Amino acid sequence: MSLSDVQAFAESVLVPIQLFLAMLGMGATLTIQDFLKVFAQPRGLAVGVAMQWLVVPLLAAGFIALFDLSPGWAVGLVLVAAVPGGATSNLFTFLGRGNVPLSIAVTTVTTLACIGVIPLLLRLLAAPYLPADFVFPTGRILRDIALFLLTPLALGMVIRRFRPTASEAFSRWSIRGSVLCILLIAASSLGSGRIRLQAYGWGPPLVTLGFLATLAVVVPLLVRALRRPHPDATAIGIEAVVRNVGIGLLLLRFFFPDDPDANGHILFTCLFYSGASGAFAIPLILWGRRVAQAEDGEDDGDAEDADEAGTPGPSSSLT
Repeated sequence: MSLSDVQAFAESVLVPIQLFLAMLGMGATLTIQDFLKVFAQPRGLAVGVAMQWLVVPLLAAGFIALFDLSPGWAVGLVLVAAVPGGATSNLFTFLGRGNVPLSIAVTTVTTLACIGVIPLLLRLLAAPYLPADFVFPTGRILRDIALFLLTPLALGMVIRRFRPTASEAFSRWSIRGSVLCILLIAASSLGSGRIRLQAYGWGPPLVTLGFLATLAVVVPLLVRALRRPHPDATAIGIEAVVRNVGIGLLLLRFFFPDDPDANGHILFTCLFYSGASGAFAIPLILWGRRVAQAEDGEDDGDAEDADEAGTPGPSSSLT
């Protein structure tokens, strides 16, 4: 078997398996009650969804225009911006002491709605960079999203419902299997020459890193400017940075099938973003923890002052 055969196997078999496992693991952490809780924080949810569906795609469009990206690189960045947040964003939000229910709500809503949102964003933002005779495969995109995204999500929820004690370990191993698939896809892409790092140079990686850095800074600042609390800013900021790039890997085969170079640019953008996003989530985690600790310290100080004065503090009973 040649390296090109290995790469063909990776893209045709491992990519859908990777996404299936990721969504299966995510579903195994969710219950029907999580969906009902979505409506408990309507303002925070509205801000989070707006960041995902408006701000992130607009920033991607700005980077494409600013750096005059060629079609393959442009479509790659659009794909990354069009997909919803990833399952690990909820874990990172927990580590950063952010609003975990809000993170789960935004992930859930954007994931369920992506069956309509992704084709719309691709039509709006990617169409100018596609060949003039390109026929947009909306039907196939909808089919793949339903098959490899929504179906495993529902199956994972069934496992959580009927095997709650085993669902945590099941979710953990499913996500580990998904990460392993991504590593195998990246290794096969490099080994087969599908991704040619020397030919790309530093330009595309730096653009992707700049895009990530912009998301990590701009989104939390916008959330705070909209008068949302720090835990919300942490959750939504991480949600914007950590994205479900596996969906982009699933859909990349629809673009530039007759142009391996442009298709390789999309593949590289998705893989590089996936690998780098975790590093950009770390400052948000540390920032969230620092703010939370500072607020905890202020609350403790207020309580001590109140005790010394003989008056009830914020955490004291008034009865």
